Amino acid sequence: MKRSKSGAKSQQVRDFERLTRRFLDASHELFPHEASELGLGRYEDRLGPNGEAPYRRHIALMEEALAGTEQLPEAAFAGDDWLDRRGFISMLRTGLLHERDLRRWRTNPQGHCDAAVGSIFDLVIRYAGRLPAALPKIESRLARIPDFLGEGAGLVREPVPLWTKLAGKTCAGAATFLTEAERTLKPLSAKPEKTAALFEGARRAFARYAEAVAEKPPGAAGGFAVGRQNLELLVRERLGMSRSLPEIEATGWMLVGQLEAEIRREARNFGRKSAAAILEEAAEKWEPKGPSLLAEYERVTLHMRDAFAKKGLLTLPPGERLRVLPVPDFLKHQFPTAAYRQPGPYSRDQTGIFWVNDLGAGMRDPEKRRAETRQHYGMELTCAHEAYPGHHVQFVIQNRHPSKLRRLFAHAIFYEGWTLWCERMCVEEHICRAPEVRLKQLHDALWRACRIVIDCGLQSGRLTYQGAVRLLMERAGFTRARAAGDVNWYTSAPTVPMSYLLGRLELERLHARLTGQGGWTQRRFNDFILSFGAIPWSWIWEAQLRPLATN
Repeated sequence: MKRSKSGAKSQQVRDFERLTRRFLDASHELFPHEASELGLGRYEDRLGPNGEAPYRRHIALMEEALAGTEQLPEAAFAGDDWLDRRGFISMLRTGLLHERDLRRWRTNPQGHCDAAVGSIFDLVIRYAGRLPAALPKIESRLARIPDFLGEGAGLVREPVPLWTKLAGKTCAGAATFLTEAERTLKPLSAKPEKTAALFEGARRAFARYAEAVAEKPPGAAGGFAVGRQNLELLVRERLGMSRSLPEIEATGWMLVGQLEAEIRREARNFGRKSAAAILEEAAEKWEPKGPSLLAEYERVTLHMRDAFAKKGLLTLPPGERLRVLPVPDFLKHQFPTAAYRQPGPYSRDQTGIFWVNDLGAGMRDPEKRRAETRQHYGMELTCAHEAYPGHHVQFVIQNRHPSKLRRLFAHAIFYEGWTLWCERMCVEEHICRAPEVRLKQLHDALWRACRIVIDCGLQSGRLTYQGAVRLLMERAGFTRARAAGDVNWYTSAPTVPMSYLLGRLELERLHARLTGQGGWTQRRFNDFILSFGAIPWSWIWEAQLRPLATN
């Protein structure tokens, strides 16, 4: 931290802290549903305005905050203060690109319906064990949804056709979710007819919204592409890299070739079968050891936690808590086989939830039930990625950072690079001992290498949507449906798809520098990197090179 000899904060740091507080407080008032997701309870009954005025006001707030921060000299900051300043600048620059320059609130109709259904979904999940306490807040938001979506429909101009299609699916899924949520919440209401009317009004609002945006004159099919210049800006601000788009794409193709060769070499250890056939046979033979799939996830999750702790690979945060829970029936369509939900950065309750979606549990046909169970093959790597020591450990540590600003940073190059590093440790530290585990890890890494190439191609406009789907089918062996599902979210999240494997590579370089040249233990290294929060690895290294102030 930048301090004088007396240990006091410098004037520049105090000015910066006041500036960030003003910005965040004003932003929370504009978008209270987003503030609620952060764990700020006073916003839980609110769903803010959704017309053009709040977006214009937010743009002005970001411009003002960026100008004020850039006027505070970088040389006046060091250590954690420097990282907070750098991360805040990144937040503002990328936010301005999204809202001011690209105006995604106009071209992406998904954002408005996602926010509306998410405002209910968040409260249902957060209050899952005490829904009566949440019902008034849920009803308050339900009452606001028709106007919120009506305002959103009025904003949409020349939407990207793919995003319009996906928004329609989101609205249909929202209606299903609301129907199931109503069945759970209506019996808890003192005025069930009023509760039912609010749910019905929200369902109709989603249907009207889907119809309204479908009738909008469409924009270009490839309108999701941000372009080379903007993508390179995002690479600098989100990944902490100064590489050009062609350099990143070349790295992606190199990694695809290297991993394909590694997979072929690893497959030779199993005879003449292809890697796909080997993994398919392994999944066919796999059976949960516990009495149920949920029990198996509980067992494996605990095993991963204990194995990493026993080997001394990192320090688990004291008091951390993770619940392994079945996905409620009315939420099953929202989750894949398994998923992690991190606690809000400001929530008092820092319990993570590891959802398990056992779609085969209610099936009578044993073959269909078995086919669904096989989708969970390789759950050791899943548990390492999502729970221990992956997302759960990382987010719980981040949410305890002394800097409340740092808790908000969410750079995928860190949190997804960390999870792939966790998967690699599972194999190299022999925590996962299945004969095929390295082959599966390599195949999953190949999938992430393909993402680098696709991210560059889609966002530069040089690769079409269908071309991206074909690439995943041909190189990663995906079905068309699975490939399309992946590419759908790539289009609206530039730099996130490439962050997984690039993040692990950046982490490996830092690891080689500190453990190889510096002599650090694996435990010291892992504890060190987790202490900073989700920011680019290059910033962490740069911050360590900045000496403390010596006035």
